[in-house]
Amino acid sequence: MLQPSHRGIYEFLWSEHKYSMIGISLKIFQGMAARLGKNPQILNWLRRLAVLSTEEHLESYNALLNAYMHIKPGLTRAQRHEIIELLLDDEPAAAELLYRQALQLNEKSMYGCRLFFKGTQALYKFWDAQDRPGLWICFGPFQLHLTAAQVFSRLALSTGTAADELICRLQQLYSGRSEDEFLLWPEELRRQLLNNNLVAMPGKSAFLHPRARVLLSETGADRLQVDNYTMAALVLEKLWDSAEYPDDAVGHLPLHQDFLHAFRSDFLAEVAWQEDFCGEEAWDFIAGIFWRQKCTESGQPAISDDSSAVGMEAADEEVDPEEGEHGDEETDY
Repeated sequence: MLQPSHRGIYEFLWSEHKYSMIGISLKIFQGMAARLGKNPQILNWLRRLAVLSTEEHLESYNALLNAYMHIKPGLTRAQRHEIIELLLDDEPAAAELLYRQALQLNEKSMYGCRLFFKGTQALYKFWDAQDRPGLWICFGPFQLHLTAAQVFSRLALSTGTAADELICRLQQLYSGRSEDEFLLWPEELRRQLLNNNLVAMPGKSAFLHPRARVLLSETGADRLQVDNYTMAALVLEKLWDSAEYPDDAVGHLPLHQDFLHAFRSDFLAEVAWQEDFCGEEAWDFIAGIFWRQKCTESGQPAISDDSSAVGMEAADEEVDPEEGEHGDEETDY
């Protein structure tokens, strides 16, 4: 399901990244927040997010302290003391303990906090558990929603993993595994799990994203039945995910020839190829809505028509800020 750009979606995504930005610096955090202010610069924000994804977290203590303050009311005195001691001595161990405590407390606002996710994958994706559970893929001018069944199917088909084996792997992550054990799993399976924002890795552990537990009830994998425009979005997603450096791709249109070369049946094994798929039509759709978004953000006039909404559902009216992670509260910021 495709939707036109909706500010609430990106505020939700920002809420998952904000503590990680504090971990880089307060100035970075403030700059990223400003980009989603009165006149949101969504494409600029996504591109900046990709650039910052490889920055060193020199202020991780402050970021973890913010996370601690968020779950502090539910902790005993002994648990608070243990976390503070670890924060002073071993930040990775403190991060792992914080996340474990958040899971025990069912603290939904911490489930997708990117302080507890490693790598640069899935920067522009998040799991939702509201009216439309599943994975949101945020491209800037529009977003794509995949159901749990669709995500499960593409995991199985893109990695060549049998459904029962995939369920077994997900159940292991649900229980928690060591990072070393997870790194021994098949490389393509690990890559796809990370690309779908499915694995939190605080400290030296690996956990299934709590909002993705709905995957555990899936029983089979079928090729995705999509239209030409959704196929265009899935091709764009894979091109972004396949880039060597995220800032070379995320928030940017690929070259025309690269997009057309990727728009073929064997590029996405999980999609049922349709005879009426058309690469040029798909490109016109993607390029058109990116152009309109760029014009909107730069204050330039663009041709006004409804073509950018072809094949897309109306945007959701609101995303609940409670599910949007930590709200707007940052300790001392």
